[in-house]
Amino acid sequence: MKLSDIDLRLLRVFLAVATAGGFAKAQGTLGISQPAISSQIAKLEDRLRVRLCDRGPKGFALTPAGEQVLQEVTVLLDQIDAAAERLNTIADPTTKQVRIGVVDSMVTDPENPLIEVLRRLHHTQPDLKVNIGIFDFLACLEELRANRLDIAIVGIAGNERIPSETEAIPLYREVSSLYCSPDHPCAGATDADGLKAALAKAQISAHSFVFNPIDKDLDPMLLNQSEGVAQDTIELTAYLALCGSHVGLLPDHYARVWVDEGTLISLAPLHDPITSDFHALRLQSAPQDSVLNKVWKTLRVRARA
Repeated sequence: MKLSDIDLRLLRVFLAVATAGGFAKAQGTLGISQPAISSQIAKLEDRLRVRLCDRGPKGFALTPAGEQVLQEVTVLLDQIDAAAERLNTIADPTTKQVRIGVVDSMVTDPENPLIEVLRRLHHTQPDLKVNIGIFDFLACLEELRANRLDIAIVGIAGNERIPSETEAIPLYREVSSLYCSPDHPCAGATDADGLKAALAKAQISAHSFVFNPIDKDLDPMLLNQSEGVAQDTIELTAYLALCGSHVGLLPDHYARVWVDEGTLISLAPLHDPITSDFHALRLQSAPQDSVLNKVWKTLRVRARA
């Protein structure tokens, strides 16, 4: 098979799980919930068409195929990381730059302070080069850990956690709700019981790593991603909700334009609001850099304001 960026992220999840010796033990390393890890491993198994591990009453164990995949993955990722280190040494060390990773669709949130921070940096340090990469949650953390990012800005939701090896600045809170098109069966539900029954039969696309966001006694058919479909990005979820095939879990700020024009409607919540607390993260072990420290200080000042 040809490897994509998504495949490499899935392989890194598998390596973390195999190294830690189980899904629960890998949570601290990956910073995502156990259901999210399980979902990622299931996607990799579908991609490779083999069962990689057994997880049951007897505990976690790699299958014979999983052992073979682990050997290949260890060699592959070591080679990729070593090549990345060599490439990083080619850059001119005198260049003033900061590398920031963000998750998709943050730009429409009025609470997001990054635009103001970048504007200030542009005026106070016009020679500073700012590189911004857009990733999903897991990839953002991986890029930070690999020192390919200086700062990552991600939303922490549910059982996700701030990685222990990072320093964090809390920035703002994002609220997400369930949305569907006006012609979707869920749009016709007039009471909580009717909506719950309709959602139980619906296909639901959830952004980030929010897993089974509706209710614990429901088993919604979350987006089944094949090798030709991207990760659960907010934009993909919006497409599916707008075309009427899915109910989408979307940030309220992002969905507002379609709600205002009537092409999406917000469904009454069945539980507490789903929130993501956005933080700026940097590695505690990162070398001290005066330029990066100024950017970090600007973020901290803006967060306090």
